[in-house]
Amino acid sequence: MQLKFPFPSTREDSFKNFQVDGRNDETVKFCKSFAKGETAGNRSLVLYGQPGAGKTHLLIAMGSIVRKKAGEASVCYVSGADIRQKVATSKTYEELKEQIGKYEGAVFLAVDDLDAVEGDQEAQDQVFHLYNAVTGNGGWFAAAVTEPPAVWNFSSWLATRLLWGLVLPVNPVGDESRVEVLKRVSAGMGLSLPDNVAKWLITRLPRDPASQMKALELIDRHSLSAGRKVSLPLAREALGLTGDET
Repeated sequence: MQLKFPFPSTREDSFKNFQVDGRNDETVKFCKSFAKGETAGNRSLVLYGQPGAGKTHLLIAMGSIVRKKAGEASVCYVSGADIRQKVATSKTYEELKEQIGKYEGAVFLAVDDLDAVEGDQEAQDQVFHLYNAVTGNGGWFAAAVTEPPAVWNFSSWLATRLLWGLVLPVNPVGDESRVEVLKRVSAGMGLSLPDNVAKWLITRLPRDPASQMKALELIDRHSLSAGRKVSLPLAREALGLTGDET
């Protein structure tokens, strides 16, 4: 079935495969309750945290819960950069409303990387409008940003709206949990990643998923082309870190 409001289809993020430890467990519980409509009438949620902490994963996981209850066409995902682009490229107000209006009827709207609209008055106006439309229709609005509220640079009326609901930190998991994440991702690729290699990688790789996936793909390709199992020497070769002795 073609989704009317497509959620990211290339990702399989869920609460089942989200890595939880003592640093983020309370936020994860709130996210589950929010998606199930169990948060005492709160219809908006803002997650904040550094890149790689899992904000996008949680947005998609929440949307998946809503979709199971309300149907595939009930959830929408859009990034702040997407909204900004729609504003910039729309030649008329009517064209802009056609671009943005399709999100108004969502039961669950996820706006990722909302920071991208900071400094763009018209884009912020559209987010403000979408917040009101979705929550006013009885839906749920969720967003992800990098910084906590104290340093937001949104227009006052948008910041006020965002603060009406829940605002929760997404803290990155500890190194032990990061090792488990790397091993789980590599297993999904059909790549056997030894513990010592995973532990070495987390000291070398940025936390963002894109960088980690790129590194695992490089290691996988090098392992296949060399006909060798994954090891520390092979991982160093694959990543061009042959001079790294630690």
